[in-house]
Formats: sequence, structure tokens, C-alpha cells
Amino acid sequence: MTTFDERERAFERRFAQEEEHRFHARNRRNRLLAIWASERMTLAGQAAEGYVTSFTECAVVTDDDTLVERLRSDLRTAGIEATPASLRGEMERCAMLARYERRFADAPNQGSTV
Repeated sequence: MTTFDERERAFERRFAQEEEHRFHARNRRNRLLAIWASERMTLAGQAAEGYVTSFTECAVVTDDDTLVERLRSDLRTAGIEATPASLRGEMERCAMLARYERRFADAPNQGSTV
């Protein structure tokens, strides 16, 4: 195997890892967003779990604009008005939280043992 082949394979592995990280971060963001929405709609127990599952399954193959419209529709049905801008802001907050969780979940525990 040549150096070029080794570099190409390393690049492909890194690309695949980065795509996997993006997928997991987006999935976590969508889950956090669904939890937030279910709390606003005062869903609890099985209803909340069902909503979160339904939303996250749909979100895998849906773009962000469609997710915002679904959230807006679901919230409106529950009697809660939300603007697309406010929902996008919440989506970004959930994305930051997902990235934060991922960063610290991957980091080795370097805390005090006391």
C-alpha cells in the first residue's frame, strides 16, 4: 500500500466518523427539541414518550424547515403560539446542548476523586 492509499483511507475514515458524529448530534438535538415541545404541551408519561419517539423518527429524514413547521403545528394544536424564529432559536439552543453533552461525554473523566 502506498502512502497515498494510506492517506486516502485515513481521510475516508475521518469523513465517516465526522458524519456519524453529525448524525448523532442532530438526533440528540431533535430529541431535546421534542422533549422541550412535549413539556410546553404539558404531555406526560406515555403521551410524552410517544410524542418524542414520533418526532425523532420523523426527524431522521426531514429537513429543519419541515421540523419547525411540524413543531409550530403541534404547538398550535395544543393552543400555544410560537413563531418560526423562536422555534429556530430553541432548535439552536438544543443543538448547542447536544454538542456540549457530546463533548463532555467523550472526554475522559479528569475530575477530582474527593
